[in-house]
Amino acid sequence: MSNPDPLWKALLSPVLVLLSALVAIIGIRNVRAVARQRATLDIIEKFESTEHYRALNEAFSTVRKSAGFAGLHDPATAAAKKTRGQVQDYINHYELVAIGIRNNILDAKIYRTWMASAVVRDWNAAAEYVQHERWRLNARGDDYVYHPGLYANYQWLAAKFSNTARRLTATSSPKPLVAAASGPGDDPLPEIDPPVA
Repeated sequence: MSNPDPLWKALLSPVLVLLSALVAIIGIRNVRAVARQRATLDIIEKFESTEHYRALNEAFSTVRKSAGFAGLHDPATAAAKKTRGQVQDYINHYELVAIGIRNNILDAKIYRTWMASAVVRDWNAAAEYVQHERWRLNARGDDYVYHPGLYANYQWLAAKFSNTARRLTATSSPKPLVAAASGPGDDPLPEIDPPVA
């Protein structure tokens, strides 16, 4: 008569496979976390060190300290148009970082540690400018439509970092008068279909 194998011998192979899978999953998570952290440090370093981003930061800071965002809605000179573009690029940078954090591509903890106060300060400083940018003429040019998605990720990030971050909605400011439309921020935006799931 043969002796049947004990139960533990029968379960050994499935347990080893399960442990191997668990180790692989943990390894993949760790590699992804390190990649997110490295990408975050890279974007911070790029922002801190390259001349392009330093120029954007300087332009934004100059406007912020002089309370001159309103003058960017309808820039009259070549210098004002250049400054408007630099301010837009500066805010776009924050929006891109916020999208990266929101989609788990960048590391929120590292970015918060280094940049949280600047993110919130700059958001609050530019909030009225962003609010004006969100009000856009419709395609017929006879009424304004509020676009809450414009810089929504940047707003989300600032609010995530601080309760003092301004929260903008359609009721945060009155709808502009159509007769006052004149600047590049008044150009109509196309309607965007909802994302396909």
